[in-house]
Amino acid sequence: MNTELTAFQSFATNSRTWVYQASRNLTDAEASELKQLASGFAADWKSHGSPLKAAADVLYNRFLVMMVDEDAGSASGCSIDSSVQQIRSIQQKLNINLLDRMDLAYLNSDNELEAVHANKISDAFEHGALTEETTVFDNMVTSKNELETNWRIPLTKSWAGSRVSLSC
Repeated sequence: MNTELTAFQSFATNSRTWVYQASRNLTDAEASELKQLASGFAADWKSHGSPLKAAADVLYNRFLVMMVDEDAGSASGCSIDSSVQQIRSIQQKLNINLLDRMDLAYLNSDNELEAVHANKISDAFEHGALTEETTVFDNMVTSKNELETNWRIPLTKSWAGSRVSLSC
């Protein structure tokens, strides 16, 4: 299971980034197939006929990360639409959902990846599944820099922190 951002080392820090969270943890075989399908798309991704410097990777067997180095060329609206169409195709092929943003992924006390629906975050906090320092994943990051610095963060620093009663 890959947990490092090595596929994007050569990309500029302002590279445009999309994080898609699978509806469940993937098997190693599914994660490998997801990476192969997304990487194949990224290798051929074009904007107005010009190739984009793009890459894709699967992290934690749960997250598909796609990145475009906009220093080398910007993704247009149409090219972004084509990537979403590819995501939809992958969803059907692998029988997963990558577009539902209602689950918060986090590392439990055993450092295993779990997820909780946004409506259940407060309950998970009250029952101890989430703590103020639980590492959560903020999939709303939009750049490589944000991915490196603000994707894996404590609950208190995330959007979900406002959904629980934190101590002062």
